[in-house]
Amino acid sequence: MKALSKRTAFIFYGLCGIIISNDTLLEAQLNKTREITEAGLFAALFAVMIIGSFYIPIIGSLLNLFLPIPMIVLTMKNRPLYVLASGITGMLLSSVVVSLLSGLTLGGMGLIVGLPMGLVMKRKKPNLSTLLVGTVAAAIGFTLTFGVVEYVSGVTLLQTVEESFQTSSEIQAGLNSAFEGLGVDTAEATAQSEQLIKEMIDLLRLVMPALMLMFSMFYAAANLAFSHQVLKRLHIEHVPVKPFDQFRYPKHLAYGSMGMMVVAFLLGRMGVVDEHLITANFTYLFTTVFSIQGMALVYYFLKGRSGKGPAIIVIALLVFVGFMNYLSFLGFFDVIMDIRKLREQKNEH
Repeated sequence: MKALSKRTAFIFYGLCGIIISNDTLLEAQLNKTREITEAGLFAALFAVMIIGSFYIPIIGSLLNLFLPIPMIVLTMKNRPLYVLASGITGMLLSSVVVSLLSGLTLGGMGLIVGLPMGLVMKRKKPNLSTLLVGTVAAAIGFTLTFGVVEYVSGVTLLQTVEESFQTSSEIQAGLNSAFEGLGVDTAEATAQSEQLIKEMIDLLRLVMPALMLMFSMFYAAANLAFSHQVLKRLHIEHVPVKPFDQFRYPKHLAYGSMGMMVVAFLLGRMGVVDEHLITANFTYLFTTVFSIQGMALVYYFLKGRSGKGPAIIVIALLVFVGFMNYLSFLGFFDVIMDIRKLREQKNEH
């Protein structure tokens, strides 16, 4: 009887193990099916957004800007391999309606930016890390996109900008001719206009790398901010974005900038790179990056005294009037000294 009971217990536990194992396998299969189905739905959504960004005026520009959002959300919920397959499928589906070049370039940007940003957010990293990864990914994506377009069409981005300025110059010349027909001397105005256009083109040539990097940062920041709203609505766990008045860069960014400033100065003086080129790009980057923290600092002080609305209006006026340089230096010193923290410590005492 004792041997029989042991055999019965062995069979019972064996059957329980088989049942549990089958349940686990079934659950894993269901999860895999759900992930594949979810990836297919997001591929369809991705394709619709690409087609909409190509055909719908105004709204299409917003769809184009937020193409990484489906890939970010899918990455938070799914495996990277399925996200990659979903993105490629969406690109190919959209290419049937729009051109192959448009489907690959538009969809490629969404996938190149959305997948890395989603992976960083999924690992609960700080939002600045997500922004950094998104900026680098966007810069790579834009470089590849412009490279593909240049290879296919033979037209560079700078040539397109120059043609736009040339068109403006021709329109201005037509208007001047009309005024001359009325007896108005426009020779001096025409010369000034042509000189201004030439200077703007030269400036764009100088700061094009910095402009590309700043636009990549804006692209990543816009998708980071909007993705948080989407994730919040879908009840997906993520690191929330802090209020703007609490925005701070890490201190090593300021120290790194000072080191880059010294290196840039030395390289320019030694003639390794063009001194004007590296100075113009570094100045543009410094002003744009640190002015954000300067705005956050101004917003912090004005918000407590006059409220959100007036604080935003004052900051907008400072930007439009041309105080970006002052805001950038203010932000730079705030990164080093953390003025808000010092004020809070003073208030505590």
